[in-house]
Amino acid sequence: MISLIKKDFKLSFKINLFVIIYALFISAMGVHFNEPLVSNLLYAVSIVVLTFATVIFTNGYDDKNKSEIILNSLPLDRRNIVRSKYIILIFYTLMYGLVTILFTRVLIRLNAVDGGGSVSLQSIVAALNIVLLFYAIYYPIYFKLGEGLRSFNAILWIFVMVGPTMVGRGMAALHKRGLLDRLMNLDLDKINLYLLGIVLVLYYISLQISKRIYMKREF
Repeated sequence: MISLIKKDFKLSFKINLFVIIYALFISAMGVHFNEPLVSNLLYAVSIVVLTFATVIFTNGYDDKNKSEIILNSLPLDRRNIVRSKYIILIFYTLMYGLVTILFTRVLIRLNAVDGGGSVSLQSIVAALNIVLLFYAIYYPIYFKLGEGLRSFNAILWIFVMVGPTMVGRGMAALHKRGLLDRLMNLDLDKINLYLLGIVLVLYYISLQISKRIYMKREF
């Protein structure tokens, strides 16, 4: 299983440079805002964009090169193939969380951007909640259909690119209606942690479902 995780990790370095610049630009925008809620949301979006883009690329690479057929021709436990996908996803999210922390702290130290603070734990937890919840739903379908999700992945890629703009418009709409101030009064850190506990349980259940599906799949 470790070798499978290493394979996906090495592939992650081939991710499109534009995506990296785009996501780091979103982080820089987060530093620019003095409002912690807006900054943390932008940081979380940046981590989510990087993670989604990486997973779409690595899974797409596997589909394009028929990697699953090759792997299943080897004496490997199919359950480890599934586990590796679930584990590397968490690793990607935490890794990009660390990247955005370092990037935003460098910007602040160099006074390159005026505004708020660097990435907080709340942003990383929020990103984890979004990523794990989405893939808890996505992966059982992925392991059932495989290449059949190629069209959906293309749509997902477009959504990842335009998603930050949609989030920005949503925040502006909330601000106009005065709902943003109400959100600021909530204990979002506690809510985030509660959600993380629920999401981790759902993610584990999803893993068990995906293993059962993949064990029955024919190649």
